[in-house]
Amino acid sequence: MQPRLAAGLLPIVLASCVAIPRPPAVLGMPRDDPEARLSAVWIGHATVLLRLGDQRVLTDPNLSGLLYIVPRDTPASVRAYEIPFVHAVVISHMHFDHFDRPTLRSLSPYSALFYPDGGQPYAISLTQYRREPLAPWQSARVGKLTITAVPVQHFGGRYGLDAFWNRSYTGYVIEADGLKVFFAGDTGNAPALFREVGERFPGIDLALIPIAPYRGDRGNRVHANPSDALEIFRVVGARHMIPIHYEGYYGNWGGYDKPRRHLEEALAREGLGDRVFALRPGERWILRDDGPVVTRELRRRPKETGVAGR
Repeated sequence: MQPRLAAGLLPIVLASCVAIPRPPAVLGMPRDDPEARLSAVWIGHATVLLRLGDQRVLTDPNLSGLLYIVPRDTPASVRAYEIPFVHAVVISHMHFDHFDRPTLRSLSPYSALFYPDGGQPYAISLTQYRREPLAPWQSARVGKLTITAVPVQHFGGRYGLDAFWNRSYTGYVIEADGLKVFFAGDTGNAPALFREVGERFPGIDLALIPIAPYRGDRGNRVHANPSDALEIFRVVGARHMIPIHYEGYYGNWGGYDKPRRHLEEALAREGLGDRVFALRPGERWILRDDGPVVTRELRRRPKETGVAGR
């Protein structure tokens, strides 16, 4: 990480400390359609519960509030006990807002955990029995799932200074039941990287792409803005996109409502409104045979047992 990048994080932290919490659109787990082959719940920030066929994957699980002194703008939409058993958990990088140890410890130890190669020192204390680092283009199997780490453009480390020597960050392509999902994690725009992802994995059904934080109207080397995200979406060749990594943290730094507003403006200019679904936190996107739908309908809450993944 360059010194100017490290210095640039300071105003994000300071401005976020005065964030006013806003509730998620849905509290609890929305009802799924078991006949649909693919669904996704945006729990908030970069946390998405995916179902491909009968296989479940959770991305960058973070159900916590504060990041030490940085408050969360919109709380997570579910509690740990409401999340069904997930076959795999994928971590894009080890920053506090993506690699949240309390949330990971609340999940089942029988869920396989994957993280970028180089993140081993940070993952030692976790409770999952299978904890596996993946280097770029390396794949792993879990049940019917194939999970492949793919390159993105971000920065590593966890505590600031360690970003100078730690390069552990990645995206993933997740495959099962003839479906493909691209999870970009956190990234800036790097067309050559994402073009190769699309060439190696043609026919991606759904892309989860970050659209914030940024200041002004431009993204930067490590964070895509809405226009960058749409270019990534086009280059990677996905059918549908769900934007992530906004309305969770850092809203007061760049403007809580700005990413969604800029995305809507870009979609109107580019005519992509029927392929990009800007969910509200807690909503579920379902890909049915007759096309995608978004639902807020809640399923019956299970009893709180204190055990996640049951």
